[in-house]
Amino acid sequence: MGIREDLLKLSVEIGPRGACTAAEARAADYIERRFAERGLAVSTQEFPSITTYSYLYIIYLAVAAACGVLSYWFHYYAAPVAFANGVLFVLDLETFPVLSRVMPRKTSRNVIAEVPSDTGKVGLVVTAHYDSARAGLSFHPKLVGSFRSSFNLMIGAVLAVSVLTACNLVLAVAAGEVNFWVWIATLAVSAYLLFPIAVMVHREVAMDFTPGANDNASGVVALLALADKISEDESRIPGVMLVATGAEEVGTVGMQWFLKGYRERVRDAMFVNLDNLGTGHLCCIDSEGMLLGHDANPVLLWLADKVAEKKRLPVWRTGYRLLSTDATPALARGYQAMSLMAFDDEGMLPNWHWQTDTADNVSMENLEITRAFLWNLVRRLDL
Repeated sequence: MGIREDLLKLSVEIGPRGACTAAEARAADYIERRFAERGLAVSTQEFPSITTYSYLYIIYLAVAAACGVLSYWFHYYAAPVAFANGVLFVLDLETFPVLSRVMPRKTSRNVIAEVPSDTGKVGLVVTAHYDSARAGLSFHPKLVGSFRSSFNLMIGAVLAVSVLTACNLVLAVAAGEVNFWVWIATLAVSAYLLFPIAVMVHREVAMDFTPGANDNASGVVALLALADKISEDESRIPGVMLVATGAEEVGTVGMQWFLKGYRERVRDAMFVNLDNLGTGHLCCIDSEGMLLGHDANPVLLWLADKVAEKKRLPVWRTGYRLLSTDATPALARGYQAMSLMAFDDEGMLPNWHWQTDTADNVSMENLEITRAFLWNLVRRLDL
């Protein structure tokens, strides 16, 4: 099986692979079979997951908006609820979810392959998610350039409601009544939240899952290419674990469960995450995160620079502060990690979460460069 065949299998024959759908399960079966054909030790890890982040965000936004409106009359209740809502929202953004664990969930799974070492130690974990996202108006080609700004406004509005309702509660305690103008400001912020709520509702009602060729069949293809290489007798490297994660597009759920289930074995391992590699300029991500920035492991970055320089491969460094990747929960928990991604000239992910994310828009040259870079990076690591 070659790079193009794997890409077509995932993004065309299997097609859109929403979290916890039958298509996602077929993709997992295919990846598991490909790993097994190379003689790798293969296992799967099933886990519960929400099937979309839209409803989760609608809850956060709606609770914030409701607290803002009601804070004039029920400030003793609205302020604590708004504060708790803000805290839970921040935890979710930082990949420590609470609310989603009590929401309706279905089953997804991680597919894990390994070249075992004699000691059982894992020195390197390479990850790539195989599910694809549901499109949304925020990712429309004419609007996606302002995605980060609008996302920051949404975060800021939720947190601002928490602060403003708390201010009015303090004023009510100190002066005996809330301040009307503080409430008007809270009302204005709450009104803004109706816009992202409408976008989320539209996403669930009117939009479909994308083919996911670049995001992230391209990463899985690179993962499978590495599996082909390290399974050969002359280039076998013990201590490498390959993880195809499910349900990444609904909040890096698969990666969080992997870290929880394999904590003891991978605590000291290096993590390299592969995501959106098929189009644009290849880059190592030196900092990522939706809210707080998490710096990539400096040793991995240094080795990546050396590989790119020595092999004369067009791989650069950049930061990524749009949505989380599978490296984000690892970095947030103190693991040594780095993502490898590709961006267009404007610094955006090409065809990101849109129906144009098809195999025709993936560059085979990009995937070949990725394969060469990844293999040489693995060789430079002292496992």
